[in-house]
Amino acid sequence: MALALYSGCTPQLLFQHKDYPSALDLSVPEPVYEHVLEPDDKIIISVWGHEELGVGSAFGVYSSNEAFGKYISINQQGEITLPLLGDVRLAGLTVREANLYLRQLYAKYISHPIVYLRVLNHSVTLLGEVRTPGNYEIDREQKSVVEVIGQAGGFTDYADASAVKLLRKNQKGEVEEYVIDLTDIESLYLSNLHVQNRDILYVPERRNKQFEKVVSGLLVPIVGVLGTASLIFSVIKK
Repeated sequence: MALALYSGCTPQLLFQHKDYPSALDLSVPEPVYEHVLEPDDKIIISVWGHEELGVGSAFGVYSSNEAFGKYISINQQGEITLPLLGDVRLAGLTVREANLYLRQLYAKYISHPIVYLRVLNHSVTLLGEVRTPGNYEIDREQKSVVEVIGQAGGFTDYADASAVKLLRKNQKGEVEEYVIDLTDIESLYLSNLHVQNRDILYVPERRNKQFEKVVSGLLVPIVGVLGTASLIFSVIKK
């Protein structure tokens, strides 16, 4: 599969699956990604006006996050234990479905409950030619590739932004590899490409990186010498 921006008659490559050369129009929206809850997901659940029933504080002054430990983990049976409700199975549901399900359960005890569920331990890994490689939290389900690279400080001076690799597991557990061209400004505005939990983004170096580093290393002392010579010449001239 490949995604391309059509400009006139010439498609400009943006998002390419290495095994499928056909092209698709980027005007077709990307399918909305919805995370399916699974064991070991760390979540917070808040019930508006009933903090004693939730886990975490999504509606309070102090928001919960993984670092502060105010969360509950889905166990290996796909369940969590909540006040009033007891054991509740959430694995296999999307976040939206889980919110609706919990709302139905709480409605037996509370009039018109407002329930909020959020997953805390979603992250994407950035490697290669970004300024700060590492793992980055996805604080919302719809976060673009460009935004995540921005979180990592952007590209280094030697990054090949035309061949950013995205590694992602499909529903069968197989790793698929895509190549994204982020050098085309118009494509950046039209792209709806979002990262998903456990995605790996790798930014390769340009092929002439080592040559550029050598040249840069040579130019610095040369510029310094020329600057010194210019200063001496100006003094002598006076």
